[in-house]
Amino acid sequence: MALSFTDSLDGLVRRRWTVPLVMAVALGFLLINELGFHRAAAGIASADDILQRRTEVRRLQLLLQSAEAGQRGYLLTGQREYREPFEQAQVQLEAQIARIRTMFADDPASANQVGEIEDLARRKMSELRTTVGLFDAGSVLGALEVVKTGIGRDHMRALDQRIDDMVAQEDIKLAYARRDLVNTLLVSRVGIAVLVLSGLLLLAWAVRQARSLDAAREEQRAQLRHERDRLEQEVERRTRDLTELARHLQSVREDERGRLARELHDELGGLLTAAKLELARVKSRLKGAPPETLERIAQLAGSLDAGIALKRRIIEDLQPSSLTNLGLTAALEVLCGEFARRVEVALETSFDEVDLADDVRLTAYRVVQEALTNVAKYAQARRVDVRIADAAPLAEIRVSDDGVGFDSARVPQRSRGLAGLRFRVVSHGGRFDLVSQPGAGTTITVQLPQRVAAATASAPDA
Repeated sequence: MALSFTDSLDGLVRRRWTVPLVMAVALGFLLINELGFHRAAAGIASADDILQRRTEVRRLQLLLQSAEAGQRGYLLTGQREYREPFEQAQVQLEAQIARIRTMFADDPASANQVGEIEDLARRKMSELRTTVGLFDAGSVLGALEVVKTGIGRDHMRALDQRIDDMVAQEDIKLAYARRDLVNTLLVSRVGIAVLVLSGLLLLAWAVRQARSLDAAREEQRAQLRHERDRLEQEVERRTRDLTELARHLQSVREDERGRLARELHDELGGLLTAAKLELARVKSRLKGAPPETLERIAQLAGSLDAGIALKRRIIEDLQPSSLTNLGLTAALEVLCGEFARRVEVALETSFDEVDLADDVRLTAYRVVQEALTNVAKYAQARRVDVRIADAAPLAEIRVSDDGVGFDSARVPQRSRGLAGLRFRVVSHGGRFDLVSQPGAGTTITVQLPQRVAAATASAPDA
């Protein structure tokens, strides 16, 4: 299955340089954003300060204009209500001048203008205070004469001019501040756009790399699948060849056993039989021989009988004639009977009639034979149970004992015969199971297909 796009991106993220690069882009974005924010905030604060200074200077101008209007109205009408703006301006003047001085304290270039405005404002207020004082003292003509001199007008014009100049300078500063703010926002905007574009390019490159990596991995996986399939086919072919070879070797072995059994039966059997006949003929002619001679002849006859019996047992081991002539059940009964007599153990048997092919039947016989041989050699058992059950479509063969047992996970070297039997059973499409524990005995269970099941499996579908 192909790798997902997320897996490919995850592979890119795991590279050494990816995380530092992403962090650098993120830090650059944050840095530009913070610098832009602080510069914009500083520009806005500077603009606010400029506007505040303009406002306070204009407020001083309005304060003096209001005081002058109140003075003129009071001089013309003599009514107290016209004097109130003058009195309020007289009270607020110094506080307003102090406020302006504080706001321009950080601007040495405007110190002279601020000083001139303060001086002119105080002079204007002094002129207004003088005329109002003369009017209150009853010297109306004196107050009018002071007004007619134009001193107050000159002071007010000069003050207005200084204030207009200062406001014009503050407007220039405000324009610069606004330009700096716009430039800051523009630089921040361009920087963020560059970083975003870089991020998009990085993302596009990462996507391309991820797809290339995905394609490379998919190609590698395809090669691995091809190689795996090739190896599986090779293993299957070699397994099939080994199976055929093992079957051939097993067939050759059985054929060799049969040939050897026939030669033993024909050649050795003939020799032993002829020797026994000759011994009987000699014995019949030695009826008057000494007892020692007759005893020797009797011993020789017993040895010949033992040799004939050994020959018969070897032939039965090589190629059981009972299996060929009487069938599996009878052959196993003979095998188990001889085993019980030879080993002297309690043996129980239970044989169901099963229908096995000739080679499968021989395998079943060899399984029981090998199991009983191992019991006799190693198990030290007191009780052995041999059973064949008809579990159609299979025939189940079970040989169990109560001997010393062994660790079935670590089959000893001496039990390679069991491994050979396992392969032989599997080659027939059967199953071989061995269960054993130290001190708990051993159980061998074999399942082999019966002839009817094999025929049914090989028959074409209707």
